[in-house]
Amino acid sequence: MRIAIDNILPDPGRPVYDKAHRKWARRRRQRRMPIVLADKGKFYLLCGFNSIEAAERAGEDVIECVVRQGVSDEERESLRVADEYFSSLLPPIKMAESFIKFRDDFSVTQQELARRTGITAGTVHHYESLRKTLSPKLQDHVDRGDLTFKEARSIADMKEFGKQEELAAPFIERKLSSVHVEDLVARAKADPEKTSADLIAEFAPIMPKVKKPAAEVEVTKHDNNDLEPVPFTRLNGSYKDDLTGMQEDAFMLAGSLEKLASSEIPEYRRLRLVSTLRILSSRLNYALDHLNRYKTNGTSRTHSRSRPRRTETVNAR
Repeated sequence: MRIAIDNILPDPGRPVYDKAHRKWARRRRQRRMPIVLADKGKFYLLCGFNSIEAAERAGEDVIECVVRQGVSDEERESLRVADEYFSSLLPPIKMAESFIKFRDDFSVTQQELARRTGITAGTVHHYESLRKTLSPKLQDHVDRGDLTFKEARSIADMKEFGKQEELAAPFIERKLSSVHVEDLVARAKADPEKTSADLIAEFAPIMPKVKKPAAEVEVTKHDNNDLEPVPFTRLNGSYKDDLTGMQEDAFMLAGSLEKLASSEIPEYRRLRLVSTLRILSSRLNYALDHLNRYKTNGTSRTHSRSRPRRTETVNAR
């Protein structure tokens, strides 16, 4: 049934969710046809918050809905929990608390909750486990979006809260990319006597502080207020003698690009950012092509099916 969006009201007693940007939102959110409860000529939203939100952003006035004439309290709550997860209405730790509360209120297992909501039992387990095993200080960072769910899950494998907080620091500060978190935790488990600082240094070597040359320029590229600025250091206009610095900046850029995937970006900023990232992509492809051909003695490899160099293609044009 097609219903005017303005006629769909929040379900009474349901929490009021923030419609602003949600940093914890998953990259791909499942969109379901909204389920509404018809009661005395009014329609109350039971499930499908993100579908309504998407329709409003697209400027649509009406939306196709599934209309229910009546639901039990338990079914109503299961629809709420499903919507909180699939529409990313709650940050991870609050989502875990919602799972736990529902299971306590209705005395159901994780498997039964999964069956009623369409959320996998493994997902329910991971969320609840994170709520019970992660340091309370880090839980706040997860809900603020400073620490990703993947990072938090890996770090929560460490039993001591103090150790968790030490290992989490470089990820919160975006000094390390998420790609390193599992390896870092694995090394911490394998060598419990080694300090967190020494473990982290293996991934982000601490460079000695030196006086910056007069020709050094620091540029900050920041195209979106929701993203952290990424510093790019250019020594004498080139990275030729500072490959370590380039590698560290690349890791920092990788961390910001991960956050970009879950950011709500205005259209006028999005178009500029797309153009910039396309330029970056072409430069990365060229650099990777060069590195893949380059030998330790500085000569190029010979491939039977090597592609023409980019510069030759440009000159040909």
